[in-house]
Amino acid sequence: MQELLDQFKALTDDEKIAFMKAAMPQMAEIFQKDPHKMMAEMMPACMSVMKSKGMPMGMMPSMMKQMMGES
Repeated sequence: MQELLDQFKALTDDEKIAFMKAAMPQMAEIFQKDPHKMMAEMMPACMSVMKSKGMPMGMMPSMMKQMMGES
C-alpha cells in the first residue's frame, strides 16, 4: 500500500485528478456492495482528513453545491 501511496504522491495535481476520476467507478462499485461498511470505514477517515486541513464537516454541503454549480 505504501508503494502505491508514494507513486500517487509523485504525480502532478492534474495526474492525481485524472487517477481519481478513473478510480471512481470502481470505488462506487465497492461502496454499492456494502454501504454500511463504506460509511463505517470512510466517514471517520474523511472527517479526520477534513479536520486536519481545517475544513469543518458542516462546510461539506455548501462545498458540494458550489462544485456542482448550484447556488
